[in-house]
Amino acid sequence: MDKAVNDEMELFGNQGNETGSDKGGDFKSILNKLILVYNRSLDILLSYKLLFSLVIILGLAIIVYKILTIERQFQAIIVFMLQEENENTVNTANLADPLSSFLLTRATSQTINIDRIKEISTSQKVITNLLFNKCIIRGQEDYLINHFLKVYYGYTESYFKNFRGLNGLDRNQYKVFSKIYSLVRGCIFIDQSKSSAYILRTTTMDEELSKITCELFYQNLSNFYIDKTTEKAQRNYVFLRNRLDSVRNMLYSAEYQVANFEDRAHNLLLNTARVPQNRQFRNTQYYQTLYGETLKSFEASKVTLNNITPIFQVLQRPFYPLLEIRASKILTVLIGGVLMFLAVMLLIALLYIKRYVWPDYKLSIIKADRDAKTQIKGESSEEQIEGDAKETDLFS
Repeated sequence: MDKAVNDEMELFGNQGNETGSDKGGDFKSILNKLILVYNRSLDILLSYKLLFSLVIILGLAIIVYKILTIERQFQAIIVFMLQEENENTVNTANLADPLSSFLLTRATSQTINIDRIKEISTSQKVITNLLFNKCIIRGQEDYLINHFLKVYYGYTESYFKNFRGLNGLDRNQYKVFSKIYSLVRGCIFIDQSKSSAYILRTTTMDEELSKITCELFYQNLSNFYIDKTTEKAQRNYVFLRNRLDSVRNMLYSAEYQVANFEDRAHNLLLNTARVPQNRQFRNTQYYQTLYGETLKSFEASKVTLNNITPIFQVLQRPFYPLLEIRASKILTVLIGGVLMFLAVMLLIALLYIKRYVWPDYKLSIIKADRDAKTQIKGESSEEQIEGDAKETDLFS
């Protein structure tokens, strides 16, 4: 019994030793392969040392050039608050008197979602209005888009002379506009702080261009946002204002005609002759009532327009000198070093494949093709032997 147990324990022990030796053999095999790859890569590096030296020298030259030609960027910042009234609050407030509705809606103002502002700020309408605003930079009055062309692309003369809308641009002009449009979109950033204030940043290569662009963009953004928010209320306000003027003129005319009748009659007219006078008097009363109702509606529309108009309040404006931004030299060196290392490793990998992997792969393909041809010949020879045997049996 004890002998059988001992034999079984020895068997399991031998199996464990074999398993351990297999794992050790796999580890040694992997280690040997890694050492082989390392030695071969080192051999490639030494064999093509001139090529790798040129790559390293070229990479170092590019890094030095980037460090010496780091562009200066100037950042202009405007911090502003934007508040808009709650629509439900405005509708409820309109039921009250104008003063109460004004105080109520102003007390319940709410901030705007940052995503809405970002979407509006990057729209083609806003940036187009921005680019074709005339401004003075370096003592020259021109479209802002022409100033960008002069700063970034070295234009000496104004490219856009008379702007009559995007539909009036030809193919080449629209290509230039699209290029500057993309450039400006990348220069403008809008964020929101924890205090719900909006931070508008404009970064360009020229200090004056950054400041003017930031101020013009804020002006265009606020005007566009207010116009779109109050568009319906503005139309209603203008309609009621024109209606009030018309009713007022009709009322004044009716009052004048009534007074004229009384001056001419001196209470001497017959009753039949007083009919036009009575009619005119009723028209006067009607116009007085209509004028009062129109005036009430007009005042209500004025309060509504005032209530729903967004409030833009600037907290900080850009002043000279602006914040100067330069790319970090250390970061430039690190990025260049990483890219140069990756280029060297890629070149080593390509040369390794060419020297050691591709020949073996090519030989395996040739061998497989040779084996396939041999197998085909063997099958054809067996078929021929079988055919000869059948013919022999037939003649025998």
